[in-house]
Amino acid sequence: MSGDYFATIYKDGDEKNWESVDEVTTRYHLLIAEGNKKDADVVRAEWSKKSLQIKLPEPTGEVWQMIAHPNPDLSILPPFSFFICFRFKLTTPYISKDDNPFYIIDNPIVREKVFRLPMVRSTSWKGNLYSALWQLGHDKQNDAQMQRIFGDICGENEEQSGRAGRLFFYPTFFIKTSLEIINPHDRRRRVGKNPILFESVPVGAEGEFRMLYVPFDHIGYEEPKTRRQVADDLKLIAQGVQAMFRTYGFSAKRTSGYGTASDAVESGQLIHKIPGVTLQGGLPQIKKPEDVFLKYLDETGRVKPAFAGSGEGGLMSNSEYGEYKKTGAQAAGGGSLSEFKRFRAWYVAYGKGWQARLQHSATSTDYPVIAFESLSELVELCQNMESDTTNGGAA
Repeated sequence: MSGDYFATIYKDGDEKNWESVDEVTTRYHLLIAEGNKKDADVVRAEWSKKSLQIKLPEPTGEVWQMIAHPNPDLSILPPFSFFICFRFKLTTPYISKDDNPFYIIDNPIVREKVFRLPMVRSTSWKGNLYSALWQLGHDKQNDAQMQRIFGDICGENEEQSGRAGRLFFYPTFFIKTSLEIINPHDRRRRVGKNPILFESVPVGAEGEFRMLYVPFDHIGYEEPKTRRQVADDLKLIAQGVQAMFRTYGFSAKRTSGYGTASDAVESGQLIHKIPGVTLQGGLPQIKKPEDVFLKYLDETGRVKPAFAGSGEGGLMSNSEYGEYKKTGAQAAGGGSLSEFKRFRAWYVAYGKGWQARLQHSATSTDYPVIAFESLSELVELCQNMESDTTNGGAA
């Protein structure tokens, strides 16, 4: 069932449910239609208090995994294709504007139509990356590299035909929402006017960024020329991604500081099909989890939400696990406290590496996988690729 219909709020460890947002919206608009604005404002105020921090249930199943965690098969793509993916954490709230005309506030966040989870559309990623590179001094109108990366629109006459770009983006989904209150101030009196509510994704929420590069327009060209092009593109794309996440943002109102993320990432991978190029790095060394540890992990290698807490590595502390075991850990599949402590120690040391290994294994190809733990490291890796290409990779 959609998280939008049965929202869940967490406060001091307690879980509470309330009527669906659709029901609240309907009740609010009925009161407005009846001319009862006072009671309508009370309904919205109550909803706003409960919506300050919401955690939505994430859908499960094979179909959802394909939608939320796609892994393209590089074997069916032309040489010099590459795929970049990582899990990021917001350092400022993310805001977007949905086109839903029937909502309890005027500024709902963009949601996926079926599962109703907050999302960043693939087109938004493309536009925001282009904007970041434009602010770094790159303009598609006079830059052949930007044109081949992002594509070009059709010209005014038939002789000026457009073309698609080499970059393809995937949507990002979140399982947390919150509310931002923006209060415009009167310039003369310097006091707030009417506070405006914006639905948002809060600081600390995590999402996955996935991007595919396919040089379909260079199939059959000489390898040295294509290799140099791709190396240049990869370097520019990495710089743009870092600027988009860290400096310029990817959210509505990004000029006010919304929609930025931390430099550190999880499960960062650059998977490439670029012949004649070697990069430093690779999948991190890991220790395979014990069989008894698997019940604490989901299919992607991340800890199940039932065992998350304030302890080391984002897992439950000893006291939290002891209390939870009395009320639900057994039902969730948890074992003894000593077993959980051993699992926690393994997860802190090898959890990220295990997630990266599982993600690589989920693809149907066996191409080089370069792991990175920060956007700065990604930029450095791509600069090294350019060096390899210049110093002999193109031979």
